[in-house]
Amino acid sequence: MLVWIRNLGSRLRQRLSVPSDVRAGSTRALLYVAWALLAIVPLVILATAPSIYNFLALLLAAALGVLGAALVWLGLRLIARISPRLLWALLLLMVVFLPFAWLGATLYVVLGWLALSLALLGGGLVAVRQQPGKWPGIAALSIGALLMVAFLVGLLLDGWQAEEEIVWEPMQGPGLNLDDPAAPGSYSVSEYTYGPGNDPHRDEFGEGVTFVTEPVDGSKLLDGWEGASGWARTAFWDANAETLPVRGRIWLPEGEGPFPLVLIVHGNHAMEDFSDGGYAYLGALFASRGSIAASVDENFLNLSTSSLLGLFDGGLEEENDARGWMLLEHVRQFRDWSEDPEHRLNGLVDVDRVVLIGHSRGGEAVSEAAVFNRLSHYPDDATLTFDYKFGIQGIIAIAPVDHQYHPRDFDTNMRDVNYLVIHGSHDSDVNSYAGYAAYSRLENANCKDCFRAGFYAIGANHGQFNTSWGRYDVPAPFNRFLNVDPLMEGAAQRRVAQVLFSAFLEATVHDKPAYRQLVAAPGRQQALFGETARFLSHYRAADDYVVADYGEDADVATATSAGAVIRGSNLTLWREADLSLKWRSADNAMAQLGWQAPGARYDVSGISPLPGARVLSLAIGMSEQSPGDIEDYEAPDRIDFHVEIEDAAGHVSRLPISARRALLPQVKPVMYKLPGLDADAPSEVVMQRYRFALAEFEAQNPQLSAEALRRVSLVFDLTDAGTVWLDDLTLSTRVD
Repeated sequence: MLVWIRNLGSRLRQRLSVPSDVRAGSTRALLYVAWALLAIVPLVILATAPSIYNFLALLLAAALGVLGAALVWLGLRLIARISPRLLWALLLLMVVFLPFAWLGATLYVVLGWLALSLALLGGGLVAVRQQPGKWPGIAALSIGALLMVAFLVGLLLDGWQAEEEIVWEPMQGPGLNLDDPAAPGSYSVSEYTYGPGNDPHRDEFGEGVTFVTEPVDGSKLLDGWEGASGWARTAFWDANAETLPVRGRIWLPEGEGPFPLVLIVHGNHAMEDFSDGGYAYLGALFASRGSIAASVDENFLNLSTSSLLGLFDGGLEEENDARGWMLLEHVRQFRDWSEDPEHRLNGLVDVDRVVLIGHSRGGEAVSEAAVFNRLSHYPDDATLTFDYKFGIQGIIAIAPVDHQYHPRDFDTNMRDVNYLVIHGSHDSDVNSYAGYAAYSRLENANCKDCFRAGFYAIGANHGQFNTSWGRYDVPAPFNRFLNVDPLMEGAAQRRVAQVLFSAFLEATVHDKPAYRQLVAAPGRQQALFGETARFLSHYRAADDYVVADYGEDADVATATSAGAVIRGSNLTLWREADLSLKWRSADNAMAQLGWQAPGARYDVSGISPLPGARVLSLAIGMSEQSPGDIEDYEAPDRIDFHVEIEDAAGHVSRLPISARRALLPQVKPVMYKLPGLDADAPSEVVMQRYRFALAEFEAQNPQLSAEALRRVSLVFDLTDAGTVWLDDLTLSTRVD
């Protein structure tokens, strides 16, 4: 038997053995493509960021790569001489473990697919030449060609709908009838530029600059502008950490001022691919409606391939504090111009009505600016003094990062401003709703007229809010792995931004409080946002009467409102905890509630009456977590339940949340054509604000007195089982 098996193995080896020249053909095919990629990838990078300094950095990286490969090869040769078995053991460990630990399993499959197709193509071509008409060579060549065509087609396609269908429907309820805030206003608009006038790459910031400014010294806020990478950055910009340019584009309404000031700042991007021009669609709109708008140029703080010149210690580090500080220096410049009787902007700028808008890292920078604006010293080096105290009334954060900078290792906590955060569900750069944490930490104790709002745009990505960044959130050539097919069109995504941001400005600096209702509940005038707009939104006003927001103590039986108590019945899951996002905590404690059979309740009673109360609101989101001991739990397609209220006389009324919209499942975007390439969690809980006029409850039961409300209950009687997060149970005298 053993002899037969040995002979069978010998015959199989003979039949399956590959001639040495065929093996050489496979090797050559792999090497040719490797050399081609080594040449093409740097060219693609340089096409986006053309610079002699980037070329030098790539050349250095290539040299180090070749040197590293040579050292590895020599090491393997040495090991092979000492012990061939040890060499094979090491190679086996690398093959099995390294790709899974470093590249990820799906990318391992992609690379294996590419290698196999190349090997079959190269080897098959040699075999066909040697033995025309023989089936092994034809088969190898055909299979290799098919695999390669499939690979290339996969790269060329924008993507495919590999994700689950996203369940969504518009909110119902009383509508609004506001004029379109994205329509151009009555002001004619002029455009200008400002800066030191020494930009070596753009004439509008060089000799063609309109208003000349002096640079500022940001060296105490910046780390990493030194060495070879700092030399390259300085040479490219003709500026260094001590001479940072105050530079930007202005859209000025033609008319009598003073006008509010709106500064817009980009985030991180290739510094050679200038980002500041990508917000012209916002700047022109804001100016036409009566605000001075400026797109701030901070490209000199952005990433660059030239940072590779610094090897392991190259590039700027944790520079978001500098980004925020620069914004305040721009506001200072506008104030100085407005006070200069000889300047074109004399008397036109109202620095007591300022709104800052930031995108990505700029979205955190605007919150840092809001903090620095109220401080007298830089928190991390008190030898740098601050004397700003501008009237920053509003902050808008577009897909912001969070926690990249901590003032003295504390969280960044804004105070007494209106705040709006917008995030796209299909953001492949900041792919977690990080701005919700900043929303949660906002403190408006001294501004009872302030508010905060969040808008989660389903189908929006990171880059399309900036016309210069576009549809791909990662740079070439890796962008071809992104699944961009499900994305909104860029114009539609920017339409959402125009409507929302302009409404925010109308409410914040133009004294048009009606638009506050649109920011608070954008679904009340859904048509303004466009046919393809789908979103979740949340909102809280500083003067809301908070019944329960779960941040007061560790006792789940007490509520935020003094004297209010909480009871649960038939709940299988009941706890208070911080909500987790894909990346980290949302910095916000909430109640998590689960039930496994209809009839469970969550009662908040002992509520003190609020005279003039008109609206009951709650923020709620569906969770995919099992509500108890259900095996293989699957969250329902939607969750419905009743909101029940009771007055002091015992009169009861209830409404289903489906009177607005049933609670929808978590959005599960697929960022990549191959889902396994996304290392983050596929989804996260996003809260939706539900708003009910108390008059609706009174209409259900005319005996009810909403002003004497004493109890609010969630009655889980319409969906068999489910889990939800609950936050911001509030009453309001406003109609927001």
